[in-house]
Amino acid sequence: MPIGIDLGSRFVKIVQTTDFKEFKKFRFDTVQFLTQRLVLDQKKTNQLMALTDLGLPPEKPLVLTGYGKHLLGKKIKTISEIRAHFRGAYFQTGFDEFIMVELGGQDSKVICVQGKKVLDFQTNDKCAAGTGRYLENMARLLNLTVRQLSRAFQDPIQINNTCAIFGESEIIGYLMEKVPIKKISAGINDSIARQIIRMIRPYPNLPLVLCGGVALNQGVVKLLAQRYGQPIIIPQDPQFNGALGCCLEGLSVEDIYFLRDD
Repeated sequence: MPIGIDLGSRFVKIVQTTDFKEFKKFRFDTVQFLTQRLVLDQKKTNQLMALTDLGLPPEKPLVLTGYGKHLLGKKIKTISEIRAHFRGAYFQTGFDEFIMVELGGQDSKVICVQGKKVLDFQTNDKCAAGTGRYLENMARLLNLTVRQLSRAFQDPIQINNTCAIFGESEIIGYLMEKVPIKKISAGINDSIARQIIRMIRPYPNLPLVLCGGVALNQGVVKLLAQRYGQPIIIPQDPQFNGALGCCLEGLSVEDIYFLRDD
């Protein structure tokens, strides 16, 4: 079976499976991965990952996506992040029609799927608004861990700026007004929920699938469900969805046989 890698701006996610029931999953800091786990071949024409150090068979097909997908050389198959996340979400949910929102470390993606096909998508890789970087900055400003911040959802204060840089001034203003930290934290999570609603507004009211690391934020998920009016679907290990999609992309015709629709 193939190996899928999502080489993101913040983290590298790796997925490998033999039966698509049990998975090996690995996650590395991107800088550490690029500096410690890549080697050059003898001709120095292609960068290869030291898969053997992870107990993965290097001879298996390898499919890449993400910011750094071209860093491993032209000989390795790459696919777009939209295709990778669509395949991963479709496999994990079984839905023929859905909207998928992926909020990563520094970018965001929205995919509208109808009739088992991607009909439309949006990407935002120019601004870190509402992404993991935004949450990290806000948690640091409040002297909280990201996990502590993620638990807040009750009585959110209105926060209008989801910019990873300029949003700080709005938070500082609330701190000076002695607004409770929990209320500010809930407001930060609610600002992301409101941003997601704005992103998906052009699309039909389909099941909403949330992927990426921000999908692990309980506060965002609860507030988003309240605003959307229905439960939010969170795939297992949502931050690995793109790497899983790469795994599926690498299947041969024979491998696909047992996964295809009846």
